[in-house]
Amino acid sequence: MDFDEELVSQLDDAAERFIGPLRLNDGFDQLALDELCRHIDRLGQEWRTSEVIPKSVALLLSELYPAISACADLYAGDERQGMIEAAVRVGERVTYALDPAGEPEM
Repeated sequence: MDFDEELVSQLDDAAERFIGPLRLNDGFDQLALDELCRHIDRLGQEWRTSEVIPKSVALLLSELYPAISACADLYAGDERQGMIEAAVRVGERVTYALDPAGEPEM
């Protein structure tokens, strides 16, 4: 199966736009999180019934939850809780994207 490299690149860019500022302690960007989730969903539509996905995509997806969770330690209070919830949201989107029987958690 062919994978749209442009969509993969867009996912990578969206991940960096959300996680990059978190790592730099620049705060939580809800719009960037929403964009990241949209890109995960778009790619999921493309590969949900596929038996395989590119290693680069698998690696990127597998790094999202731990990267966001690790950033939560840089923050306190509501912002920290928001990041933990964001990590869970992203993890659920990844699971749904890869599971042909999955149901989205909005």
